[in-house]
Amino acid sequence: MIEHKYGSFTEEQFNEYKNQLHKKLFWLLIYKDPATKDQFPNVDQANYEQYFSHIMHEIDGLNSILSYPVEICSMISLLESALHETQKEIFEYKPYRKLILDAHAMIDKIQCKDGSQSNEH
Repeated sequence: MIEHKYGSFTEEQFNEYKNQLHKKLFWLLIYKDPATKDQFPNVDQANYEQYFSHIMHEIDGLNSILSYPVEICSMISLLESALHETQKEIFEYKPYRKLILDAHAMIDKIQCKDGSQSNEH
């Protein structure tokens, strides 16, 4: 069981949530990848930032209910750095991609309240 502010999640439930979070972060890559971004003409920078903000708020909520694990601090920092990359006058996909992938890796390292890891990946 994964303990949280209001009770607990089952391992299966938490692993499924982490899988969904991986997918949400993957879309951040697709929306900015030079090879795929033109497939999403309705996702301009403003729409991208709105989607990005939604993810950040969701992660912040997770941070709160899991009693502030350090891995989420790293994840939020990496994602914020990635957002800054998209706001530069000259966007470079490679450093952006690295930051998003590093944030992906942090998802599976999230420590449970008791210090154990929930990892099915």
